[in-house]
Amino acid sequence: MIDVQQTDQKAIFSGALTRATITRAFDKEYRKLIDNKRVVLDLAHVSQIDTAGLAWILLLIELAASKACHISLVNLPDDLLKLAKLSAVDTLLPIEDS
Repeated sequence: MIDVQQTDQKAIFSGALTRATITRAFDKEYRKLIDNKRVVLDLAHVSQIDTAGLAWILLLIELAASKACHISLVNLPDDLLKLAKLSAVDTLLPIEDS
């Protein structure tokens, strides 16, 4: 299960960001995050992530660029960083120091 707490320009993700939790309803609801001019994704409480979770984050990054939304990621879990490096997409992640 994944939970997202939203404030004006920040979304705090908690739980598993995996193939099982990224449903169409989840994608439709949280794809709207990039409708703002700026959004920060805080991933400190993500307990599990797989390639589907990484792919969804990369999709958001791509969509944000097309909508002139500045997106940044903070508090990335080690598993996400390792997965991104293994997939050779770590340089695509807009990581911001928290």
